[in-house]
Amino acid sequence: MKEHEIRPADLTEEYLRQSAADVAAFFPPGASRLARSCPACGGNDHKKAFVKNSFPFVHCETCATLFATPAPTPEKFFEFYRDSPSQRYFANVFFPAVEATRREKIFKPRAEMIGDLLRRLDISLERVADVGAGAGLMLDELRRVQPGVNYTAVEPHADFAQVCREKGFETFEGFAADAATDPDWATQASLVTSFEVIEHVLDPEAFVRELATLARPGGIVLFTGLCGSGFDILALGENSDAVSPPHHLNFLTRNGVRALLERCGLEEVEFLTPGRLDV
Repeated sequence: MKEHEIRPADLTEEYLRQSAADVAAFFPPGASRLARSCPACGGNDHKKAFVKNSFPFVHCETCATLFATPAPTPEKFFEFYRDSPSQRYFANVFFPAVEATRREKIFKPRAEMIGDLLRRLDISLERVADVGAGAGLMLDELRRVQPGVNYTAVEPHADFAQVCREKGFETFEGFAADAATDPDWATQASLVTSFEVIEHVLDPEAFVRELATLARPGGIVLFTGLCGSGFDILALGENSDAVSPPHHLNFLTRNGVRALLERCGLEEVEFLTPGRLDV
């Protein structure tokens, strides 16, 4: 797999340009921001790393996680994701242009990897909840390799939620926090998945707890995200296109993931690095 196949240069450059412009529109100088502890281990000791798109990034002194602080307030963050041109561009232009390639290069191999993992762990599925399901591509591919399972979607974007419904997936239109308080969704899934969402959220600990709440007792939570101890982030730092605030705010390291799971009371079953373009 080549990077240009899933992130064409012209579309990526326009997306990053719009993202930078959105910072000026939604998070201008003087706008309220909140200081954060390490989103992985909760530590408060950190060292400056760099500033990008006006967002200061730091390295946690305890687990080395790279994260932005101070970060937007939850109210402004929600407004950004609801109304920003860069979000509309990604949903309506960028993603449709790469959907077929991403299905073939990312989602199909990932679904097969998950099938292999479940067989190794001798886990049978009854209900799967995919949080941040987007247009349901991952659910499509999971259904292909694991038929006969009740696949469901949690998706806050109205257009994507409708696509999931049209594909026949029971869909909760909202965020994980909302679904976790709904008795029809809490403690129901034998497998809860979330792909490339954790780097976007303001409070990863709360987010992982919400994923765990959606899982039934003894269930599995599987989430992926951009890794702060990945070779690409370590080598490129602020020059990495993946470091694109306000979209990406958290880059948990290997030690950070371990610490986060411990804080959430979860047992680590397996740590995988499925990316094809990093190490």
